[in-house]
Amino acid sequence: MPERLFLQILNMSFTASIVIAFVLVVPDVNTGIGAINHSVPAILPSAVSHAGVNPLQFWMLICSQIWLFGVAALLASGLIGLVRLKKRLKDAALCQDNIFISSKIDTAFVMGIFCPKIYLPSILGNAEQNYILLHERTHIRRLDHIVKLISFFVLCVHWFNPFVWAAFFLSGKDMEMSCDEAVIKRMGNDVKKDYSASLLTLATDRRMVNGAPLAFGEGDTKGRVKNVLNYKKPGFWVVLAAALAVIFVVISLATSPKEVPSGFAGVNAVILKIDKAGQTMTVKGIDTNSPIGDLCIVNWENATLQKVIGNNKPIKISIDDFTEGDYVVLFVGEILESYPSRTTATTIQLQPKEIPDAAYPLEDLWNARTNYVGDNSAVGELIGLLPVPTGLQYDHFELKTTSQPYKVEIVYSVPAKYLEEYDRDSSTAANTLRTNALFLLALIKNADEIQATLTDGSQKIDLTYNREWADHTIGGNVREYGNSLEKLQGLPEIDGNS
Repeated sequence: MPERLFLQILNMSFTASIVIAFVLVVPDVNTGIGAINHSVPAILPSAVSHAGVNPLQFWMLICSQIWLFGVAALLASGLIGLVRLKKRLKDAALCQDNIFISSKIDTAFVMGIFCPKIYLPSILGNAEQNYILLHERTHIRRLDHIVKLISFFVLCVHWFNPFVWAAFFLSGKDMEMSCDEAVIKRMGNDVKKDYSASLLTLATDRRMVNGAPLAFGEGDTKGRVKNVLNYKKPGFWVVLAAALAVIFVVISLATSPKEVPSGFAGVNAVILKIDKAGQTMTVKGIDTNSPIGDLCIVNWENATLQKVIGNNKPIKISIDDFTEGDYVVLFVGEILESYPSRTTATTIQLQPKEIPDAAYPLEDLWNARTNYVGDNSAVGELIGLLPVPTGLQYDHFELKTTSQPYKVEIVYSVPAKYLEEYDRDSSTAANTLRTNALFLLALIKNADEIQATLTDGSQKIDLTYNREWADHTIGGNVREYGNSLEKLQGLPEIDGNS
């Protein structure tokens, strides 16, 4: 879903902004990045949606659509710029190897990925060509053309973040200055003035040639000339300090661990898959904003496995006592925030029975009631207050209001291998969906049908509940239960025998 992906990107971008600011402002200083990584997930909304559409999710959906449009626009702009540039270069003359000369460009640049080509403007003299060629070959040797492409794609994804724009342009500037310094190292300090004159010949303030991401040329001529004239080979200790600082930052950002909040007795989850050979199990967190998210790989190699029996002390069991679909309580250490997340368990307790879905918030449901299926915000709020059956993931809802029967369709995602299991009237998920339908038919006055659609992306199961079914199930008019909060409190939930 776009909004979930956007929230993930937003979390990543927020963390990256802190790191970029640190790199730009306070180099070679301890950042306390571990604390930053732990705090970021708490500041921004969770990227995992456990309920239906609410106002925040609605706005996040709008923002995610704007974000996708921005990504597409920036990619399209880069592609168009590249096509235009290649059109200008169609008459470029091959000089030697991968070097081309063109009279239609005013700066030198590298273009291409696997077989990069160097393009030089025809205004350069022989001496100037030698300097600039050494500079461009340094770009290719360092794979700067690959780094620049990756940087452009990162910019497209994080286009809304001004820190990423700053990092993109400043990293390009650093590339140019570093290659300038490589030329001076290679040819000696005596060429500083001549090399600076060559840069002035190619003076331009453009940081990308016509916006093309696969070609980048020279920019910030004033700053580069100043850097060349003032360049001195750095001392050994300066190089060592810089290398150590880079190593520190890389190690600090290699993973983004999150510790279980202080005082957490355990994490409630349901087992989706058990890998005995790898000694891991894939689980789904079932608490709202679960620290392990909706998919987590848990290593149980050295964990204590227990079974809880009534009020007695838990007894030790083996992994053979666990099966897919069992509810467990996990006692874990740090959680690596990937997708799926990963953690190592110290103890896994097998619950004696299923953990029930959250109780229905009757007062909130009553306050969100509406007379019309077409009341999008009210219907969305009602759906958001209903429990999502374990194993399903809420996706979206659709409303049919043009003609009767007026219908609310709620779509849930489910892994393909589990889809058939939900096509049974006796399943726990079906019980929850039927009860949800009763509440919606009671609280949306003109709703005729509630349809739950379960899909794995290619196949789907439709479960439809209409007013006739609801009236027959409860032995009366289901609409009457929506006339007051007191009546709503008497609406029966459906068990496996209904």
